[in-house]
Amino acid sequence: LSRNIASATGREDYVQVRLEGRADGGLDAVPVFGKSNLIFTLIRADGMLKVPLDAGGLAAGAQVEVVLF
Repeated sequence: LSRNIASATGREDYVQVRLEGRADGGLDAVPVFGKSNLIFTLIRADGMLKVPLDAGGLAAGAQVEVVLF
């Protein structure tokens, strides 16, 4: 995960992400945020990740599972 994702504890969130290659051959999940244009964020995203119910967010550098579109 390339940056922190905030989430309220007790709420399960889904965040659209795009995947970017790293120099070491791995992939970074980069959150795709938008204001009110949900279609735009979906077009730019490669998939989504789930912020678990009681996580209170995810920290940059965390290993996450991305569900591809």
